[in-house]
Amino acid sequence: MAKVATSKSKMKKLPDMADWSDEQIAEFWETHDSTDYLDQMEDAEVDIRIPPDFRVISLRLEREDVERAKRLARRRGVPYTVLLRMWIKEELKKTEATR
Repeated sequence: MAKVATSKSKMKKLPDMADWSDEQIAEFWETHDSTDYLDQMEDAEVDIRIPPDFRVISLRLEREDVERAKRLARRRGVPYTVLLRMWIKEELKKTEATR
């Protein structure tokens, strides 16, 4: 039976990123696994607020359409909900312009 290494001595040392640019930090995390550094990380508290002019809605879409939207959004580097919101806005503008 194989033994899984879980000791802190096997964990990698997180580099000091204080003087790194956002691009350097992004590149580091794109090429490294954050689970290798969990023992050196601190919890962060995040306050997520929906802007007052936004409304949360429920929308039923076919599973395949959601998966397609997710794939397209990944290629563009945006969350799929943002991409869907952009498409809805574009279509609303086009429709209003033709009336």
